[in-house]
Amino acid sequence: MTHPYQLPQAPQPPQRRTLRTVLIVVGVVLVLCCGGAGIGGFFLYKGVKGATDPARQAAESFVTELEAGNADAAYGQLCGDTRDRYPRDVFAQGVARQPKIRGHKVNGVNVSTVNGRTSARVTMALTLDSGFTDQHMFTLVKEDGVWKVCGQPY
Repeated sequence: MTHPYQLPQAPQPPQRRTLRTVLIVVGVVLVLCCGGAGIGGFFLYKGVKGATDPARQAAESFVTELEAGNADAAYGQLCGDTRDRYPRDVFAQGVARQPKIRGHKVNGVNVSTVNGRTSARVTMALTLDSGFTDQHMFTLVKEDGVWKVCGQPY
């Protein structure tokens, strides 16, 4: 039964969906940030890899020649300063006196440019025929655009 004096109900204001809108906006921002970070990380990785790979390859090539017992080819990969300190025959004799390398693993590569001179340090674990693993750091410099092993070669 209805009362004759019953007031008509005022129309309900439309429901606001503020929480839903805020959550959608936050979700979109998170997706954009994560996507941007992922893409940025990918390009950073590619840039670093492009800078360090040639130095790593040069050091690995040098060690591979030593593993194969090819001291002459390894000598050709030395920088000028090191070749001046170690003539070819002295280098070959020094390599012959060292334990033979049976394997290697690159542990790290660091490339830097200081005062316009680009150099790299490649750390490797050298597995010797004695079974011992030697941690060795090879210093490389760019000579005429080519990475060369410099300093204490082995």
